[in-house]
Amino acid sequence: MNDLSNRFYIAEMQTCEVKEVANLLTDAFETNPAYSLIFHKNDLREGLLWLFRTNLVLLNRRQRLTRVVKEKKSGDIVGTFTLLPPEGVKRTLGDYLRVNLFEFIYRFGFYALYRMVGLDGCNKTILHEAMKSTKYYYLSMVVVNAAYRGKGLGSFAVGSCLDELRTTENQCHLLGLTTQLQENVSFYSRLGFEVINEGKVVFGKNRYYNWNMKCTI
Repeated sequence: MNDLSNRFYIAEMQTCEVKEVANLLTDAFETNPAYSLIFHKNDLREGLLWLFRTNLVLLNRRQRLTRVVKEKKSGDIVGTFTLLPPEGVKRTLGDYLRVNLFEFIYRFGFYALYRMVGLDGCNKTILHEAMKSTKYYYLSMVVVNAAYRGKGLGSFAVGSCLDELRTTENQCHLLGLTTQLQENVSFYSRLGFEVINEGKVVFGKNRYYNWNMKCTI
């Protein structure tokens, strides 16, 4: 870990970095079974780029919630994660107008929007029930560039997130996350998370396997 801190550092994502981070997220989640339910196959990559760009803008509009892992020598972004506060992130109609939601509907269709909103609501409900609470930090969009995986950067990023929460005075001591990959379960378990619920998520005529995990801070 000390060796990694000599080579890499974690910083708040800047507005000018949104496109680069969205590309990093798209590369990682393009094969995710949950996201693939939102868009038609031919529109998947373009749709995910739009989704991640928009989400990053909305999540960080009033408070910097997304972090990037950067290589000190080159300044390249090699990883990212987003930590949502227990109170969530409030969004107004004006926020959605600024990101041009109508362009999304025109390009991908209203049904894609319906599936996107419905899937998000479904996952939140399942996680709330598993956490037995609606008040918890939510760790999302944890990604390391494929060329840098296997070097401990994922542990470096999540570990720094946990350290920050433990040294910050707050009344919430729960951190939750969801994943659709078995290898992620093993990864997060090594960092102190525990599986609190798992099983097939039924969304319309589609099904995918999902794990909900939590960590007590």
